[in-house]
Amino acid sequence: MTRLGLTQRVSVVESYGERRDCLDQAWTTLLEPAGYTPVPLPNEIDGVASYLTGLNLDGLVLTSGNDLAHLEDASEPAPERDRFETAALEWALAEDVPVLGVCRGLELLNHYFGGALSPVDDHVATDHSIAIDPDVTGDAEAVPPALAGVDLPATVDVNSYHGYGIRPTDLADPLTAVGTAPDGTVEWAVHERHPVCGIMWHPERETASTTLDRQLFRSLFGDSNHG
Repeated sequence: MTRLGLTQRVSVVESYGERRDCLDQAWTTLLEPAGYTPVPLPNEIDGVASYLTGLNLDGLVLTSGNDLAHLEDASEPAPERDRFETAALEWALAEDVPVLGVCRGLELLNHYFGGALSPVDDHVATDHSIAIDPDVTGDAEAVPPALAGVDLPATVDVNSYHGYGIRPTDLADPLTAVGTAPDGTVEWAVHERHPVCGIMWHPERETASTTLDRQLFRSLFGDSNHG
């Protein structure tokens, strides 16, 4: 079965003096029935590359939660998570391991590749439609690796739970915008050369994008029942 490493949010439990790595159980109920093996990844790891290599992962999922610590009004920042995910992303790029970034995950991808984030309004606990760029797969020889085999709709309805967004002018150069929200912010982007995809919506939560989400997982991570 395909083994997917899932990063975890950091939750501070002050009454116990603990910083806990946490993962929404919805990820397991999403992935396991589809034939994927979820592997939670701890944030406080020395030697990230060797650790991840030893897990024999087929893919990496950068999950949601915790604003990036460099943001001025960051909510529940976790610098240790930023460090781990940056190192994990560098490992994945070097080893050509597919990456899916979800919500914060897309924000981290954009920041890592040189883009910027801005506060957005009316994107928390709501649903909206995103418009898909029909030209992103127009040249069959230049289709980004993360979109191979994905049937792009004209629009798709998605959930939304984020306070920061990506203006088109702030999208990192190696990334290509695939889908945008009604306010013009980028909610789906892919790397031009690597099997890397970022989405702002949450496939692990209730969403109308289920069919598209399944295609994205298959495109990035292949047959979930191999090996």
